Amino acid sequence: MNYKVIAIGNVLMEDDGIGIYVVKKIRKQLMDSNIEVIIGETDFEYCLSLIEEGDFILLIDAAYYGKNPGEITVNSLKDYKQKKKYYTAHNYSIVDLIKLHYKSVKGYIIGIEIKSVSFKLGLSMELENQFHIISKKVVEKIFSLLTDE
Repeated sequence: MNYKVIAIGNVLMEDDGIGIYVVKKIRKQLMDSNIEVIIGETDFEYCLSLIEEGDFILLIDAAYYGKNPGEITVNSLKDYKQKKKYYTAHNYSIVDLIKLHYKSVKGYIIGIEIKSVSFKLGLSMELENQFHIISKKVVEKIFSLLTDE
C-alpha cells in the first residue's frame, strides 16, 4: 500500500489555496516518512494519473462548513457525499472521480476551514496568523490517521 498526500486548491483564490500552502510547508516531514506528496492544485487529471489501485490517500483542501477559520474537519473517502448536484461531466469533484475509477483506494479528506475566497494571491489575515498552528495540526492529523490504518 502506498501512502499519498494530495494537496488541491487554487492559490490565486485567497484561502482556497490553504491546502497547497500547508502541504508545501510539511512536505519534508511527509517525504521523510515515505509518504508521497502530490501538489495537484486544480489539475484533477494530474492527481488521478498518480493514483493507483490499493493506495491510501489523504486529500488536503480548503473547506467551508461554517466553522471557525483554520478548524480541521476529517471525512472518510468512502462516506463522503457531495452536497451539490451537478449535471455536466465537467463538474465532477476529485472525490467522485476517485470513487469512479479506483474501487480499492481508501483514505480521507482533511478540510481546512476558510475565512474568505476572492481573487487574491495569499491567505486571509485570519489563516495567515494561524498558519503555523494549522500546519502542525494537519501533519499531526495525517500521522494519526496513518497510525490508525
